[in-house]
Formats: sequence, structure tokens, C-alpha cells
Amino acid sequence: MVLSVGSFLALTLLCSLVLLVPATVGVFTVRPHGRPGGAPGALAAGALVGLAALATARLLDAGWVASCAVAAVLAGSVPLWRRAGRAWATRGLVAWALTVDTGLAFLGYVLHWMLTSSLGLAGSIAAGLLWVVELFVFVLALGYVWELVDVLARREWPRGVDLRDRPRHRAEPHPFVSLHVPTHNEPPDMVLDTLKRLLELDYGDYEILLVDNNTDDPQLWRPVEEFCSRHDRIRFFHLPDWPGYKSGALNFALSRTDPRARVVGVVDADYLVEPDFLDRCAPLFADPDVAFVQTPQDYREWEHAGYFRRLYHSYSYFFEVSQRSRNERNGAIFGGTMGLIRRDALEAVGGWDEWCITEDAELSLRLLRAGWTGLHVAESFGRGIMPLSFEALKRQRFRWCFGGVQILRMHWRSLLPARRSEENRLTLGQRWSYLVGGLQWFGDLAGLLFTGFLLLGVADAVAGTGVAVRRLSGPFLVCVAVLVVLGAVRALALVRRTSGASWKEAVGAFGLWLGLGWVVAQASVRGLVAREGAFLRTPKVRGELGWRDALNGNRVEAVLAMVCLLAVGVAWAEPTPARAVVGALLAVQAAGYAAAPLNSLSAVRSYLPPALRRRRLEKLPSWTRRAASSRLALVPVVTCAAAVTAFVVLAGPATGPGLGDIPSVAVGPQEDRTTDSEPPSTPTSPSPTTRRSGQPPAPASSVPGPTATGATPRPTSEPRPAATRPATRPTSTPSTSQPQPTQATTPTEKARPTQAASPTKPTQAAGSGPKRP
Repeated sequence: MVLSVGSFLALTLLCSLVLLVPATVGVFTVRPHGRPGGAPGALAAGALVGLAALATARLLDAGWVASCAVAAVLAGSVPLWRRAGRAWATRGLVAWALTVDTGLAFLGYVLHWMLTSSLGLAGSIAAGLLWVVELFVFVLALGYVWELVDVLARREWPRGVDLRDRPRHRAEPHPFVSLHVPTHNEPPDMVLDTLKRLLELDYGDYEILLVDNNTDDPQLWRPVEEFCSRHDRIRFFHLPDWPGYKSGALNFALSRTDPRARVVGVVDADYLVEPDFLDRCAPLFADPDVAFVQTPQDYREWEHAGYFRRLYHSYSYFFEVSQRSRNERNGAIFGGTMGLIRRDALEAVGGWDEWCITEDAELSLRLLRAGWTGLHVAESFGRGIMPLSFEALKRQRFRWCFGGVQILRMHWRSLLPARRSEENRLTLGQRWSYLVGGLQWFGDLAGLLFTGFLLLGVADAVAGTGVAVRRLSGPFLVCVAVLVVLGAVRALALVRRTSGASWKEAVGAFGLWLGLGWVVAQASVRGLVAREGAFLRTPKVRGELGWRDALNGNRVEAVLAMVCLLAVGVAWAEPTPARAVVGALLAVQAAGYAAAPLNSLSAVRSYLPPALRRRRLEKLPSWTRRAASSRLALVPVVTCAAAVTAFVVLAGPATGPGLGDIPSVAVGPQEDRTTDSEPPSTPTSPSPTTRRSGQPPAPASSVPGPTATGATPRPTSEPRPAATRPATRPTSTPSTSQPQPTQATTPTEKARPTQAASPTKPTQAAGSGPKRP
């Protein structure tokens, strides 16, 4: 018996998917202990996977030749990844290998069907475009799964920095540190609280530079200036009409930094810093290769309400999972606040770039490209204030996503696989970290296209228009549904495992990621097509809102949710397996879009301590500035609509693959039993009962391939070459044409004697799916 390629790929897909479920459970339920498994352990694990695959294939009534071939492939894939996962427990290696096998089998099966089917030019183009989307989603999914396995199955953390168990050594070098606090339209009492805590640091050699950037109301910055004038350790600068936003303010602060300073720190104006922050973190710069040290961004006042607990756990993903994993490949990012940078390294790469609205992450990429290293510290040393409304959260996530795409546009050439050079010293692991981290921002855009394909499938099923890009049989739909559900469950379990959240809170955090999908999709498209977007800084203060405001602020999401719900009703009107699966997937999409107005209303009704509630009611000016025409807001909408329309126009009456080559792998009697070389005329055959009654077969809906479901975290010119080692200081002083700052006349300008030196929780994305916070 000759085993066809299509039959082999279909059987591999089903067997790997069946084995992936218990492998994933094992990663979450068994904690790593002892040393990583070596080659013998990987070979033994591969043998067990092969036996399990053989048994699964035989249960599916596959022949011995096909079963043995699939078992051999899956068994061999486990030791193949041993070098990449050498620090993992064997169960992590198995879960990763089966994830890759499942995705490759899916893509290979669909590609084989495309090449052996007579689709015509339009159908081939449409199917090819959809396959590219599926390939992209597969790459994104690999990024998430790698971090998941790396955190849960890793047994050794050679680059991990945990200062909680590290004894203090008073003899360690304590470099002079210049702490920079940028502010803009911030409430003065919040800024003063931050400054008071910074004055209490248990560290001798440091200064504080507060740079107020473009605050128009003197009642906001005058009280801060007056407070600073009473403390020799603080210098205050007010910059009216200053260019460059936060980056411009930080570059100005760098030009005014004390010459003795060897380390520069950045602290946001709402953070309350622990007294031992510098005492524990500054000595890490004793290693001459370290360019930056990043501690987790943490938050306060979140325990009192369910919404803020959910938001807190959604933030923790990035630092608890992404940063820890990336740090092991020296691919951690500098997250801005609560981070320290070597001054020589900062000046050598040209300071802060003012074109990027996420200047912190962009800086860390340039530092790593120049050959420096960065460290992620596991302990939190400061806590700030989360956005006090869902609308503020959307603005923050828009900024992060837009900046992430800016970085990708500027530096994508540096992130492609290539040999290291003097101009680009990034390793393959560092390139993977930053490339996938940037691409993950497009996951929500892929989710939006996924919704479009589902709606198109429902419309085709009802109208019989023949515009489905790919008609799928019942078993194939089940594979897609299982992959989507498995991705969601893995995300929930990972949030719960790493942050200590309850299942309810984990579901809520997942809902927040889904609710941010539309705004992240907008930002990702705008980041691709716009040279400059709206610079949306995080508003720390918002006025009181009601349910009407929750709907008005999330109108697009509400409309999408209603459309999806209507499509669910249409899909379930005629009970067939294919429609049932498509309807269930659309119900998940509807829940995700509906999460936006629901979270907005939940934030409004959540309890806040009196001080934070007062700040939300004060309606202070927001950190927003429109840098482009309002017409630019139509760009992502028009682009998405054009993309979906192009798929529909190009689709034609295309049919799609089924899994009929495996006789006993059927979901009810709806299975399509056509061969690989002959595309099925109807994606879902009617049951025998239906055939006897003479009723025509019901068309199946089209769906895309497996997608990374939420599971959630930056250019317009060529990148300039970065120095390979610190050499000269940048000329970052303001030009004479720029407005000069107003400096408070305080005793701080006098020479100060050097005092003797007195002898960390994570975010993600993503963020949107888990992304940068």
C-alpha cells in the first residue's frame, strides 16, 4: 500500500494534536526539579512519544505503514530540539516538539492540498494569502509557547538575578547615580509623594533631576518647584514648549547630569520607590559589560476591586514570563521606569531617540546591538498607579503597540538571522526575542481577520454564494477549534501559575487582553502606514464615567460583538457539526469584543481609595497630543476593510481540504472522503439519513487555521550604526534655537561633598495577548 503525502500529513496532524493535550497538562502540573535531562532522557522521551503516536494512529484505524511512519517522525522530533531546550525538563521538550509538529503538519497539509487542487488563479491566490496568514499566526504562537515552556519547564536560570536571597556587601562599588524624573501635567501631590520617597533612599551618592516637560498650568509645576528648592539633592527644570516629548526631556536631563554620575536611573512620577532600590541594584554595574538593569514595573492600590485585580494580573505576565525567558538569552528589554542605565553606554549609542514613542525598549535594542548586556531583576522595588479607567488603558496599549511597530519598522534588518558583525552584535537568540516581540503586536490584527473569515463562512453557508476562501470538513474544523481552545486554556493556566491569580481573575485578565484587541489592531496598522501617529501618553487621571460613556468609548467593539452574536444565531439555526464549531468560535470572538464596554463599565464602578478617586474626578489634562490629522484614524479601518474585501473578491468558488484520507477519523457522518488530488465538491457530506431523505448537503463555513488566541507585551528612517563600546559622550545639550529651561535657584548648584557609600515581579502584551505593560 502506497502512503500518500496528504494521508501522512493528515494522520500526523491528528496524532500530534491528540498527544499535545496531555503534554501540555504535564508542563503545568509537574514542577521541574533536579538537573535538565540530557541526551538519554530526550531519546527515551522520543521513544515514548513514538509508542503513543503508534497507538493513537492504530486507534484511528490507520494502516501499519502509515502508523509507523507517523510514529517515527514524532519520536524523532523530540531529541531534535534537545540542544535548544537543554535547560528544560524532558516534559517541556516534549510539549515544545509536539507544538511544532502540530503546526507544521497543519501548514504542510493545507499547502499540499493547495498544490494538488484545481482552484484556478483567483482561488489559488486567495488560498495562498490565507496560508500566509496562518503561517504568520504559527510564528506568533511559537513565540508564546516558547516562553511558556521556558518558564514552566526550565531547571536552571544561569542569568537570573534575584536579589532577595543575595546578601548585601558593603564593600561592593556604589557608583554615583543620577535619577531622572520626567513629568507632564501630573498632579503635584502625586509628584511630591514620589520625590519624598526618593529622598529616603538608603544610598549615599545620588542626585535627583526633575524635568517638567510642557506643562502649561503653573499651578501644577510651581508647587513642585518650590518643594525642590528646599532640598539640595534635587534639581528642578521646567521646559516650556520643548520638543521630543518624554525622550526630549530625558535627553535634556542627560545633558545636565552631574559629571560624577556613572549610572542614570529613570523613575516615573507616580512611583513610590523602596529605600533599598539603589543599594541593591547599583552594584550590579560592577560587571563592565552590563549596560542596563531593569526591575519589574509594579503597581499599588489594586487589591480593593475585582477590575483592578484582573488588570494587575494581566500586567504581571510580561515580567513574570516574557522578561524572565528573554533574560536567559540576554534579550530582556529596558522598560523605562524603575530601570538603571550605564551612562557611558547611553551616551555611546547617542542617547534617547526622540522619534520613537516607546523610547525605552528601542534604547535597549541599540545597546544590545552594540554588544552590551542587560539584566532583568526578579524583585520589585517600586510601585506606581495603573490607569484608572479602561479608556486610559486603551490609550496606553495603543502607545505601546504603535511604538513596538515603530521599532520593527526601523530595526527589522538588524533582527533577521545573520552572522554577527561589528555593527550588529546581536545573537540569534536576541534577534528572535525582539523580532517575535515586535511581531506579536499583530496578533490582534490576525484575530480581526479571523473574525472576518468566520463571518464570511456564515454568509456563504446561508447564501450559498461560493465565496468561501476554504471550505473545511468537520474533522478539520474540530482541529482548528481544539487548537484555539488549547491556546486559551494554556494562557489562563499560565497567568494563574505565575501570578497567583484565581481562575476567575485569570479569566478576567484574559478578557482584558481580548477587550483591547480592536485598539491594538488599529495601532498595529497605523504603525505600518503612518510616519507619525497620535502620541498617546498614559493619562493618570480621568473624570467619572457612566454606562453611556462605556458604550460610546467602545462603540466599534460593541458593534463587532453584536454582529458576531447575530452570526452565531445564523450559524446555529441549522444544526450541523461544521456550523456548530463555527458558531462556537464566533461566540468566543463576540465575548472578546464585548469585553471592552464591560470592562469599561467595571472600571467605572470599581472601588478606589479616596485619593485615587479624587484624582479621577479632577479631570486634569491628559497626556495626549494629536500629532496627525484626525483623518488618520480612518486608516486602520479602511485597511482592514480592504484586506477582507480583497480576500472575498479573490476567493471565488474555492473548496478546501478535508481529512477523509483517514477512514475512521470522522466527526459523525459529515466527513468528506475525497482523495488528496481531488478537492471535495462539498466540504461536509450529509449524514446517511439526510441522503436517504433527499435533502441537499449543507455547505460548511470557512475558517482560518489555528490562531494564537489572546493567550495577552516600536520608524521611518534607516537605523544609525551603534558604537560597539562606550567611547565618547553624545552632544545632547539643547541647541541655542530651543527654548531655555527655567532652573530653580537652589543651593544644589554648589559643589556637594561625596558621601561615603552605605555599605525584585514582572508584566505582558501584550502587550494584547500578553505583551509589554
